[in-house]
Amino acid sequence: MPINKNRAAIQAAIILSVLIPFSVPGQDAGPKVDPRTYLAELARLGARKPFLTDSPDVYLEPQSLNQFFTLPIYRKLQGNAYFGYRYDEGFIFDGKEVQIEVIKELMPEKRCSASYRVALEKALESSGLKITPKASCRIGICIVGIEERETPQTIPGIMIEAYLRNAQLKKSYFIRYGAGSPRGLPAAIRLSAEMLVSELKHRQKIETRN
Repeated sequence: MPINKNRAAIQAAIILSVLIPFSVPGQDAGPKVDPRTYLAELARLGARKPFLTDSPDVYLEPQSLNQFFTLPIYRKLQGNAYFGYRYDEGFIFDGKEVQIEVIKELMPEKRCSASYRVALEKALESSGLKITPKASCRIGICIVGIEERETPQTIPGIMIEAYLRNAQLKKSYFIRYGAGSPRGLPAAIRLSAEMLVSELKHRQKIETRN
């Protein structure tokens, strides 16, 4: 599945610009950026739209749909092509243990699921989370698209559909997003796994973070 170079570059630039101040005292800040222009672009890229009417994958990559998520979920996904599409039923992560329930791929000849599992396990462990078979927090992943090589328009990347589920509350969080890296597909896989763990940690109850 194509991971557009411009999309990946804009996504990285926006994320970095949120984290890094416009200028550092004592250093040459270079050309000044009008904050209004920046905020307008940030608002545009952060706009939330229905997946079925906004995502180019619906008509460019139809084979990537309906293999993991179902139509009722697609109807509720909201977001954009830059930052992914999400639907939250009210999922809460109320512990420090998780289980990887399933990792599947639509292109088994690519053999990326094993690499993704290793990357996900490392990302979870680095975040202080324990992988336990009977944990109530369950993670399910399907690799729905892969871009293996760099082209003039694209970079290596991976597209996934994933859910985070609290089995006790019977509430899930669904996300479909892409991650790309000019350093190659292995780096994109690691980035994708780290992004998913970040979503999980963001929904962890505050009292369990200490």
